Amino acid sequence: MVAERTPRVPEAKRIQIALRKQIVEGERTPGTPLVERSIGEEFGVSRLPVRQAIQGLVAEQLVVPGGARSPATVRGFDDEELDALSVVHATLERLVIRWAAMRRTAEQVEVLGTFVPEAPSDGRVDAGAVRRAVLGFRDYLFVMADSPVLDELNQLVGARVTQVISHALDPAVAGHYLAALHKAIAIGDAELAETILGDYIAPAKFDSVKQG
Repeated sequence: MVAERTPRVPEAKRIQIALRKQIVEGERTPGTPLVERSIGEEFGVSRLPVRQAIQGLVAEQLVVPGGARSPATVRGFDDEELDALSVVHATLERLVIRWAAMRRTAEQVEVLGTFVPEAPSDGRVDAGAVRRAVLGFRDYLFVMADSPVLDELNQLVGARVTQVISHALDPAVAGHYLAALHKAIAIGDAELAETILGDYIAPAKFDSVKQG
């Protein structure tokens, strides 16, 4: 029996995925320059796949293209864009939370709970770990919702929405938010889950991703 080979991911795509993750999780904040040479050194590749990866991120609207002598930068958002994204975010999150609560299984609830970070014993919050937990929690909600329509909407706007979520969240309270949301979904109380979402998400939360 011949073992199946795992398809090799092109270098440009691999770098695009890695850079997208860094942007969404807040490692590369709005306005941060994406210098091709330094990124190439970081990933051990030439500048060509880096340039292709950045072009892909420009197409995703996560990055602003550079000029002849200036590098591309991580995108920020103006007031109008933030207003629109905050509405899209609130609407999409309410839908996926409602569907997840209605379609949950005991096994899925257990898996969802693994994304809820434990309270640190020393009181110090690992912001990066909390961001990863929030985004992992959100991704699994879409698995639980099992809705092709919601998946399609998330593919269209998910990268920009998660970038905003990552930069706007307060790591100090995000863990409590996930814990409360998990409990509401576990008992199938969609209305309570939506109330928790509404209490946590407010327009002021998005100020940190405004363009400078």
